[in-house]
Amino acid sequence: MEYVFGTKGNIEILKTKGSAHSNLEGFHELEQKYPDQMVTDRFRIVKKLDSKEDEEKNRYDWYEIDNHYRFTDKFASNIRSTELEITDHDLSILEAEQFLTDLDLRVMALENNE
Repeated sequence: MEYVFGTKGNIEILKTKGSAHSNLEGFHELEQKYPDQMVTDRFRIVKKLDSKEDEEKNRYDWYEIDNHYRFTDKFASNIRSTELEITDHDLSILEAEQFLTDLDLRVMALENNE
């Protein structure tokens, strides 16, 4: 089922598209996942406005809705944990390079003292 939110004049509209007609009532929560985010819509059906079908047997229903709230989660915590892993990896490389530099300086100091 596809869900499209919009407006008509002063009212908020939900259009559904699917292989069967929808019959929505009351409160709903809809989660749609995308590669970079998840969008959650919460809304209440006020009333069904219309129903239609097209030549390809798609069924459309329109609803008046209210109390519509949209939340978007960009998965920031997943991005941050990946960045931290990269940072930790880079830090361990820097520490290894510093150790080798210190070791080179000690070897050079020993060579100069001989």
